[in-house]
Amino acid sequence: MKKIFGFIQSATTLFINKRQSLGIIARSSIYARTTYGLFLFFVIYVIILVVMLTYLEIDKSAIAHNLRQIKQLVGPKVAIMAIVKSNAYGHGMVEMAQIAIKAGANWLGVISDSEALILRQAKIKAPIFILSFWDISAIRAEFVYIRDCDFPVYTIEQAKILSQLGQKIRKKINVHIKIDTGASRVGVRPDEAVAFIKKIKKMPGLNLCGIFTHYAASEDGDQTFTNQQTDKFTKVINALEKQGINILFKHAACSAATMINRQTRFNLIRLGIALYGLWPSPDTKFLSDVKNNHIELRPALTWKTRIIQIKDLPTKTSIGYDCTYRTNKKIKIAILPIGYWDGYDRKLSNCGEVLIRGHRCPVRGRVCMNLTMVEIPDTIGPKVGDEVILLGRQGKQEITAEELAQKVGTINYEIIARINPLIIRKYV
Repeated sequence: MKKIFGFIQSATTLFINKRQSLGIIARSSIYARTTYGLFLFFVIYVIILVVMLTYLEIDKSAIAHNLRQIKQLVGPKVAIMAIVKSNAYGHGMVEMAQIAIKAGANWLGVISDSEALILRQAKIKAPIFILSFWDISAIRAEFVYIRDCDFPVYTIEQAKILSQLGQKIRKKINVHIKIDTGASRVGVRPDEAVAFIKKIKKMPGLNLCGIFTHYAASEDGDQTFTNQQTDKFTKVINALEKQGINILFKHAACSAATMINRQTRFNLIRLGIALYGLWPSPDTKFLSDVKNNHIELRPALTWKTRIIQIKDLPTKTSIGYDCTYRTNKKIKIAILPIGYWDGYDRKLSNCGEVLIRGHRCPVRGRVCMNLTMVEIPDTIGPKVGDEVILLGRQGKQEITAEELAQKVGTINYEIIARINPLIIRKYV
């Protein structure tokens, strides 16, 4: 709420100042005060309308519960990095970072320097690791804010720039070397890793404190490729140690690997999708159950909106763009202020369902940019303003990210990560 009213105050002040600068009104005039009041009322009305119609509800206790489950699994000798990249998989990056650290996470993982900057500017002081990339052209300007973060290095050019910056501030910069063991994304090939790391080790201004890799198929029931990657990674570590290079942090495991493949954990794991209460894949859940891990994940996110109009349609009435649905009887529909701009996938047209008063109500016609139509039964007594669940539980019914993913041909990760970041998140 503080953010909302801060926005209102800024908007109204800007509005008044703009008019004053044009000589339209005087600061002390009655017209100015009246205009200010009317504009303030309008802005408050619009903001409240938006907040009340569509928002995400994030269960903080579910996040804490999921983190506890993983901590119990890996034990006290393995640190946990909470992955909050990409707006924390749709949950809100800054808030989730705060919640995760309070719940016991040791590290925070972000995708880039720009995300690290956001967390530092939000006064978050926990250790931050940049997982994938940072902007070489911008790093000097923002370095004062993120110099205490840990950086990934997989090119000599990156290392040279960080070395120069470290010498300039007279403080060693923490770096982790990325080894590409099989995903064929960023990283140094295993056969080039030892020579590469020996060069990095000699550079002033750097503290070589981490080495890491990323799995390509850790969510599969067949762990053969994951084990091959782990073997390549371990061989690099062993070769380094034979030459007297001992690196403090070794990390490879994501959520799936953590839960079903013990040898991937090393001394730091990166907890992503499971932190938010979702299983990486059906195979992951199956194998975890087979291993008697006793992990129970609780989804933290519920996506809600409200009915803005209800109308009765006669037989043979078309609904939505391209007239893809045509009624074969009299029906009642509810109009929802949600669409693909918000992240509600257009592929849910004529196949998605939402929950209204504990009942599943099917999407009729195309999902529009900002509106969606659903059929509702008369028997539930729907009203304008009724709560609608797009994702989550209502009564005995539940719409899961996996269900939506199956209908649109994707994965649960994408369903939550693509929810528009402008939608209000409420943390309960």
